[in-house]
Amino acid sequence: MLLSAGPAWAQASSAAGDGSGSTSNAPVPQSGADGSAPTDTPAEIVVTGTSIRGTPPVGSNLISVTSDTIRTIGANTTPDLLATVPQLNSFNTAPKREGGGAGAFAPGLRALPATATLPLLNGHRLVASGTNGTAPDFPLLPELAIERVEIVADGASAIYGSDAVAGVVNFITKKRANGVETSVRYGMADDYHTFSASALAGKDWGSGSIVASYQYAENGNITGGDRTHRVQDFRPYGGVDTRSTTCPSPNVLVNTTAYLVNYAAPGLAPNTKNYCDAGAVTDLVPKTHLHSAFLTAHQDLGDRVTLWGDILYSDRKDWVQAPPPPAASGVLLYNIPGFSVNPFFRTPPGSGATAEYVLYRTDNLYGADHINNFFRIRAGNSSAGVDAKLVGDLKLSVYGIYDWAKNESYLPAVNPAALAAAASGTTTATALDPFGNGTSPAVAAAITDYAGDLTVDQRIYLGAAKIDGSLLDLPGGQLKIAVGGEYRRETFKQRGIYGGAAVPENLGRNIASLYGELFVPVFGAANAVPFLQKLELSLSGRYDHYSDFGSTTNPKIGINWDPVGGLTIRGTYGRSFRAPGLRDVGATVGAYYFSAANLPALGLYDPTRATQVDTIVLYGGNRGLQPEKARTYSIGADLHPAFLRNLRASVTFYDIHYTNVIGTPAGSVAFTDPTFAGVIYRSPSAAQLANLLALAVPVNFVAASLPAIGNALDFRQGNFGVRDTNGLDFDVNYRLPTSFGAIFAGLAGNHILKFDTQLSPTAPVSNQLDLGLAKTTLRGTLGTQAGPLSVVGFVNYRAGVTGLYATPTGTSVYKANSYTTVDLRATVALPNVGLAKGVLLSLEINDLFNKRPPFFPGTDGIGGTYNPIGRFVALNLRKSF
Repeated sequence: MLLSAGPAWAQASSAAGDGSGSTSNAPVPQSGADGSAPTDTPAEIVVTGTSIRGTPPVGSNLISVTSDTIRTIGANTTPDLLATVPQLNSFNTAPKREGGGAGAFAPGLRALPATATLPLLNGHRLVASGTNGTAPDFPLLPELAIERVEIVADGASAIYGSDAVAGVVNFITKKRANGVETSVRYGMADDYHTFSASALAGKDWGSGSIVASYQYAENGNITGGDRTHRVQDFRPYGGVDTRSTTCPSPNVLVNTTAYLVNYAAPGLAPNTKNYCDAGAVTDLVPKTHLHSAFLTAHQDLGDRVTLWGDILYSDRKDWVQAPPPPAASGVLLYNIPGFSVNPFFRTPPGSGATAEYVLYRTDNLYGADHINNFFRIRAGNSSAGVDAKLVGDLKLSVYGIYDWAKNESYLPAVNPAALAAAASGTTTATALDPFGNGTSPAVAAAITDYAGDLTVDQRIYLGAAKIDGSLLDLPGGQLKIAVGGEYRRETFKQRGIYGGAAVPENLGRNIASLYGELFVPVFGAANAVPFLQKLELSLSGRYDHYSDFGSTTNPKIGINWDPVGGLTIRGTYGRSFRAPGLRDVGATVGAYYFSAANLPALGLYDPTRATQVDTIVLYGGNRGLQPEKARTYSIGADLHPAFLRNLRASVTFYDIHYTNVIGTPAGSVAFTDPTFAGVIYRSPSAAQLANLLALAVPVNFVAASLPAIGNALDFRQGNFGVRDTNGLDFDVNYRLPTSFGAIFAGLAGNHILKFDTQLSPTAPVSNQLDLGLAKTTLRGTLGTQAGPLSVVGFVNYRAGVTGLYATPTGTSVYKANSYTTVDLRATVALPNVGLAKGVLLSLEINDLFNKRPPFFPGTDGIGGTYNPIGRFVALNLRKSF
């Protein structure tokens, strides 16, 4: 089966172990994407969604991707693997970093922000590594080290604390292995390639084991210009021309008061404009190189004590291509003897102009049509501990975690002061030539030597202890408990230059936590009665105290009820939270200047003013932030009838009320929403403006040269947003044994019934299902296994979206078609003799029919989320020794 959802059968793969890294040798039934029957194999298991060994999370929906499925999918990296899960926002997309903000890779659950989903490695919290975010990142594990991935699609702060609002994604690694396994994969698409090579070696000596794995993976880049389906000018479709007018070939505006007459270079005919496609040189998928290594070991010390530890290290480099930056809001050139004469000034014919405003992109200063933003992330996640058996079934686990990450980023930018000085230059050696290549190398270097050059270090130090196990026998089974505590230290340190100024940050917080969980089997095999074959309750709660904003307590209750054999009805109710990230709280505040003419395009249009005004906007951290909060509940059912033992079906209804969502005021609505009245300063006094600028670093202006400011906006992070969503998760699959092997089929997906957002509690409600959010995502599976050969097909479906697009007179509504792609996998095991022994060959084809993305008269002509790679073919060779 591709996806396992529902406690009755998916949770069988997490039936023992604890989140601290302790293990069990209990046999675990598993089934693979090749349709093979479950086999009993010793495995060391980590529980997901509970603190109690041997007890699956009660009431919650559990989605599992097994190791056999991972092998069939043939994912090149962890992000590739998660792109196969319909409940994740990354479903059927090309994985990429979120501009250095979210870190290495951070998909969210059920269309909620990525920060509302908590990634785990063997049940442990992970370090963040983004330049703009401190939410935990997903691990970049070697593919051969992954045993399975389990997703608890339910609020889980009562177990894990912060960030588990929508759920958790737990990467569970192999703990035991004997021998060596290797894998090599090469794949290609139009203007694109991937390559990976990995190896795993392990030794199991009964009382202990060691497993080591390494992987190198790389991929090329894809730019907007590499894909012909992109559209920029939507006038033929009733829309507007979205091409940029800030181009390598300048546009000149002439009128000494309002700059209203346009002249396009080089001809400079009146009322003409140059247009260009900035997205053509922008990466849809960036170039990436990745090294990752994982090591785990454990050793029993007699019958009662086990030592264990593991470490994951990854080193990832991303080159993110983008167009050269524009010349700020343009440059002002003069041809006035005795005042200023730029030798490169060009007078539009017939205008007699002595001053002109030149809008252009700085390709001529960089000597190329693009720049590369560079990111390097080195991250390590390590844990070690000791498990000791106490009285009866009780076990004490004491462990520690040390996680670290370093993010180095280089972001080319234009120096506004040097640009303004060059625009006022009066000789060819000192002046800016926006029309050609006359700018001297020294002047060009002064303007472009202004990159953001940042290094961010993040750390997590954690010490924890937990006691869990069976407490006493009840008629329905064993009453089990877990109690524990943690102390965690998080730090964020930044050094470097941004906006021409040093932006040092040294942030930290301490978190003390206590938690408990109680599992009560009310009815079980020993006391079952009609319509009460099984009834299980779970009560859990967690208290977290943060040194920077205070305390939060979050409870959860879960229930499983089997009225008859083969049917489980389940439900949960709980509260979750997300603590503001250290970067949310303490990030350096930047001040940005925007001219009145640019405000509409930036979404900062002030509808309360008849004429727009020059504006200063502050973005950055806010020391007054409070936690985001959520109330979640779910109701579901799992069908696993005895008369059809190979049928599994699951459905879950979920409802999430998410408040205090951290963000910045959004555009024009902020000017009329009373929630934001305190952060908007119309016609600010000199004292008000000075007080705001004292909080910030000037980014794209020199304070002494600011014109009169009509609006000052304090758009630092705040607890503003509200999100209300509910929907259905479902999974059905069946395996039919045959004389030659098996035929198997399945369908898993998510359907959103409601997704309303508010910018603030007093703002109007926006229905995101009418604003570009797909209601339904599905992944279907159909395959067969015949001896050494397996062939599997996958169908990926994302429903069409409804959204608004700009028209010459306002906005209109458009419905884009659905997006459906087909993937194929064929795997053959070679004869088990000679050099062919232990060899698996696989052919992988994604997007078999090279599906064109659905059209939409805006946003590059694409309606909704899609995969820009297109048809992709890969060959994979695996060999075990």
